[in-house]
Formats: sequence, structure tokens, C-alpha cells
Amino acid sequence: MLKAIANPLRRQILSTLSAMESARAADLAQALGIPANKVSFHLRELAKAQMIVEVPELARDKRDRVWKSAAEAYTTGEVGQRNDDPTGVVMDAYLGQIVNDEKRRLQAAMLHGARHYSGEEAGEAKARLMSSDLMLTTDEMHELIRRLEKVIPAFREDLKNGKIKSSQPAEEREIWHVMTLLNAESLLNESHQGDRSPQNPK
Repeated sequence: MLKAIANPLRRQILSTLSAMESARAADLAQALGIPANKVSFHLRELAKAQMIVEVPELARDKRDRVWKSAAEAYTTGEVGQRNDDPTGVVMDAYLGQIVNDEKRRLQAAMLHGARHYSGEEAGEAKARLMSSDLMLTTDEMHELIRRLEKVIPAFREDLKNGKIKSSQPAEEREIWHVMTLLNAESLLNESHQGDRSPQNPK
């Protein structure tokens, strides 16, 4: 699976398919602005890795191929459970790619924000950054995670059932990436200490 999503476009296709719940190669191609045959190739690779499955009941005919994610979420597993990657080399490579993806998203959001609020880019803002600081025990942190984990599935269900009112038609929807990061401030301090070099090397 990690090898399958080592490709950045494949990760984007998988994320888009998850957001759309089910889609054809042509639907994904339109959403991502890339050729359908290119999407089809990557869909086959994701299917080989068992990360997506066909949904024949949604197909219009025998030649029509509709896909959906094979799971709602994935876990890396604990160290002892990763028999094929006991030292975590593959996982490190994958996490490095994810870090790069999120850096690109954050940079794009910050650049857009600067242009939007200076008046260079008109229209609705296409990024929102929300940040909060809380004093929490470990138990309180776990409760916060539990509550946050319920927000997106509940919103998705309301969206599917038409409970979310919108003045725009559904055809105007685009993919929005939502990331929740819970980060202990001590990690930031530790990273600063790790980056320190001697002031007066001899």
C-alpha cells in the first residue's frame, strides 16, 4: 500500500475519490484537471494494492467502471505488526512524502491568503487556517480527538442527506482538504533543541 501511494498523483486521486465517495475515471479527471487515461492507469495501480474497489452496482453498463475507497481509513500499525517493514524505512519514506504534501498545501494557502487579503485575488477565500491552544491532560486530549473524529463523518452524512443548505448547485463543489493537527508544544521546543549547534565551536 505504501508503495502504491508513493506517487503524489496517486495520493491525490485516492483523496479525491474518498471525498467523492464513488467516481469514474472521467469524474476524477474532471475534478483534478488531468487526462482520464492517466487517471485510469493510477486507479488500476491502487486497485492492485487493494486500496480501492469497483462498485458494479453503480455502473451504467458492463464497460462502465465505478470505483470507491476500500476502507474509510488506514492505520500504519504498531512497530511489531509491520513484518514487511520492521525498521520503519518504508514508513519514514512515506511520512516524508506526506510532510512535503502538507508543506505545499500550507505554502499555497499562505500565498493565497496574502494575495486575497491584499486584493490581488478577488472572490471567496479558498483557504481557512484555524488555530487554538488548550491546556489538556492526556485523557482530555483523547476526548478532544474522539469528538473531532465525529465531526467530518457527521457533516458528510448531513451533506449526503441534503441537510446542508447551499445557494450554489452541487456541480460547483470542489475538493477541500481538511487537516486537524494536534501538536504538543513540547515537540516544538524539542525540535528547537535538536537544531541547536554549539555557540563557540572549537
